[in-house]
Amino acid sequence: MTPNAIHQVMDSYIANGEIAGGALVIRKNDEIVFDGKWGYADIEKKIPITDHTVFRMASMTKVVTAVAIMKLIEEGRLGLDDPISKYLPQFADMQVCVDKRYEWHPGMRMTSILPKLLFFRMDKVRSIPSDREVTIRDLLSHASGLQQGIAGMIAMLKHNKKDTLEQRIDAYSRYVLDFHPGTNTGYSPCAAYDVLGYLLGVITEEPVADAYRELVFKPLGMDSATFKLTDKTDLARTYTRKRNRLVDITGTPRDLESILRIEPDADYVAGCGGLYCTVKDYEKLGRMLCNDGDGFLKPETVKLMRTEAQEKHMEPEPGQVWGLGVRIRQNDPFCTSGTYGWSGALGTHFFVSPEDKLEVVFATHRSDLGGSGSYISRKVEELVFSVWGNQ
Repeated sequence: MTPNAIHQVMDSYIANGEIAGGALVIRKNDEIVFDGKWGYADIEKKIPITDHTVFRMASMTKVVTAVAIMKLIEEGRLGLDDPISKYLPQFADMQVCVDKRYEWHPGMRMTSILPKLLFFRMDKVRSIPSDREVTIRDLLSHASGLQQGIAGMIAMLKHNKKDTLEQRIDAYSRYVLDFHPGTNTGYSPCAAYDVLGYLLGVITEEPVADAYRELVFKPLGMDSATFKLTDKTDLARTYTRKRNRLVDITGTPRDLESILRIEPDADYVAGCGGLYCTVKDYEKLGRMLCNDGDGFLKPETVKLMRTEAQEKHMEPEPGQVWGLGVRIRQNDPFCTSGTYGWSGALGTHFFVSPEDKLEVVFATHRSDLGGSGSYISRKVEELVFSVWGNQ
């Protein structure tokens, strides 16, 4: 297969109305070997995707948050296995759900929990004291139990979108954990990484957005990276697919902000998924990780991030485990073993293959692709590894 196959596939997605536009940067042996852009950031105005197009990175923000936390750990300002209550005392003495009304069973659909929303109260969930405290490692590796089951997900859906970050963190501290820390895994969509992002501000004694800028964005030259856009000229619109055509849902209750349970244009810094950034600037973070820290992080820190984080082996999906802020492939039909990265709800996708010295950032802007399970992201992986893998 040749690189031209990528253009053919992306062009077909555009022609079929599967995506409005997209951008893909591939780096191999520290050289950019592919730089593709397709379609439109705004279909109606016919604004094309360019190097300056800003995407909602969604949960790819989590990798940035993890890098910032690891930087503080390197500097001795945090400990990876410190209890979070050492810095945020309200997270001491957490409780764990033992309420059969909120047990997850194989084959259950998320829609089945909706009837529980109306009368749900966290203080009425039957619980017992946690076996141990939640640690920073637990939060980074989705093993905290915070917002990782039915009770946690219902609580998330009941959040007031007008909450400040501080109010939301206080709410999280009153959550009942969905399992004992370190005993299970899954995915904490908002809570764990919003707590970690908030922690950046506590430790640096700066506003959270400033902490991200000083710890990560400025040193890596990620000039477009921000949590609040004052100028939306270059922002890609958000689309969803309905009856085989794309519908613009930008700014509606179906846009990303509603997924994150925050108000559009709020000052809420969502460490879980609120980053706006160009592909070229996010790729600077990817290059740093692919180059074993590239002088920004220590090689051993990057190695730790891409190593299974918990002592107990737990797979959120078959053949995959969590590192620190990243998902690691141990057995995958497309990717080289050890490939790591993460994705976002609007179809953004990022991965690094240490064995292949390969790093990839892909972005599109459609809300109903399924995040990490996006068939388009998987196709990108298949195409990239067929051309540049194992060389």
